[in-house]
Amino acid sequence: MKRTAFIFYWIVLTSPVYSQELSANQLLDMLSLTVPKLETRLSNKRYYADTLIFSGDTAVKTFRYIPAIKNNKKRSDTVSRKLLRSVLKESFTNTYQTTSALEYTNIISELKKNGFYCEYEKDTAVHTISHLYQYEAYTADASVIKLDSTTWYSITFYKKLLPVDSDLHFAEDLLDFTSHEYLVYYFGAHNVKKDIFYFAGNDIVSCSVLFTNTSRQVIFIWKDEKNRRKIDNLLFGGQHKLKSHQENEKFFAENSWKLKSKVHAGMPLFELRTLNEQNFAFCGGSAANPGLIFPESSGKIDFENAGVVLGCMNCDDDNFQSSKVLYADKAMNDGRVLFVLTIALYPRETGLFD
Repeated sequence: MKRTAFIFYWIVLTSPVYSQELSANQLLDMLSLTVPKLETRLSNKRYYADTLIFSGDTAVKTFRYIPAIKNNKKRSDTVSRKLLRSVLKESFTNTYQTTSALEYTNIISELKKNGFYCEYEKDTAVHTISHLYQYEAYTADASVIKLDSTTWYSITFYKKLLPVDSDLHFAEDLLDFTSHEYLVYYFGAHNVKKDIFYFAGNDIVSCSVLFTNTSRQVIFIWKDEKNRRKIDNLLFGGQHKLKSHQENEKFFAENSWKLKSKVHAGMPLFELRTLNEQNFAFCGGSAANPGLIFPESSGKIDFENAGVVLGCMNCDDDNFQSSKVLYADKAMNDGRVLFVLTIALYPRETGLFD
């Protein structure tokens, strides 16, 4: 009886030490709270507004944990904690920082139990103190930071707001899917495949392919190959060199994804010229990128953020192959059968975690 009473007394006495740490589920739930509700929730946990700092267009508000004071004027909790809320336009992240390594590992363990994964966590060839965990529309970026003489264990949480089906009309709308995991969550694992893309020479990159081997195929080239996130560009149409296609020569001349300008892979040169309303130049056969329309070309179509490469069905003659610069109007007058072979779409703006 005395032993039981002692254990109960010890639990009550020591429970405040870890009672104010924030769990993974609590931190994920906070991503859906309005600012007033978030501040109320934090206040109930003894986190109080401390500083507001602007870094460029990003506002960072810090909430610092202030433990209760015992009768002997000592802190009831020796662990330092803070939550940073970063806001950029309509997107935001919550970063939880603690000096407790145990809290940090507990949060990561809880995340993994909830389905979060890190592709390279167990890869001994990858040397990093930062690990990105992903699940559906959520990401958690875990890292260890040393400031002055203090080691902070930090995890940044972010929830991506993805478009609804009714808003998915144009190729540009796919730029919202800034990671492989977002694609899988939205379109289903059976419609998204991991692959390897071969550039000219020996350059290869990790990529993701949406609706592979169909007229709706899109190749996502990532800036962050390790985590398959942050779009470098999207590729529509064309005969691309994918590892999965080495034994499959199936080619779709038409691609059903259209830009907002109505440009699409498979479009004849005449239609493209009509849409642009002005003549434009493109690279000839002796240029480094044959068929590429000059990005600085004027007209209605933005060739800078959407790189367009033309294909040709009757351009094997010496005149074409020896030319560096050709013009649409001249090519059509010469009877060239040109069409949009490939479109490379580039992102214009990025959010806090894109």
